Amino acid sequence: MQPEEIGRLIATAILDRRLVPGRRLNELELSRLLGASRSMIRFALVGLQHDGLVAFEANRGAFVAKPTLADAHFLFEALAANERAAVDIVLAAATPPSLERLRGVHARQAKARARGRTRRSEQLAIDFHHELVALTGDPLLVDAQRKLLLRYRVATAVFKTGLDDRELEDPHGEILALLESRSAAKLRRRVDQHWRLVIRGQASAAHDVADLAEALRL
Repeated sequence: MQPEEIGRLIATAILDRRLVPGRRLNELELSRLLGASRSMIRFALVGLQHDGLVAFEANRGAFVAKPTLADAHFLFEALAANERAAVDIVLAAATPPSLERLRGVHARQAKARARGRTRRSEQLAIDFHHELVALTGDPLLVDAQRKLLLRYRVATAVFKTGLDDRELEDPHGEILALLESRSAAKLRRRVDQHWRLVIRGQASAAHDVADLAEALRL
């Protein structure tokens, strides 16, 4: 098993909240379970550290990253700043990009929520923010957004909004409408308002999967 595959396996378990923030990632156990050398495991974990999913502690090893509330605030501010830059680029474009993909994601999210598929709705909400920045066609902004959204998923395993999830749907529809009307100032404000709404959080009751093999779904 190569480091990329190992990294994807661990990342999926983290992002699906089967490995919760603060969980120790024992290299020997991972090596035994995955049939890979410790050097391969370490290489994969370092890659996940670069994405903000894993943290190393001196003389203790690797752990699933556990952001503080202050970290979460900085993260949401960074997401808002990245998206403000993105909408400026999109609205300044001589030829407006197609919004079909963004509309499609929003429609699927609304359908998932109506059917009570909360986890699916959460993933589509993340996809919406990825597609929003992808409209720029700027690979640096898109990569920054990808990394920020990975960290967002870890943060939401620690902190969850105290709001009814339905309160977070309308801003996506409004963002779409403002993109269509090309209202730059209103759109920037709406992006900021959306992330200020999301940042209202409380401690989450995330449940760890004790058995590592089960958490990795081996």
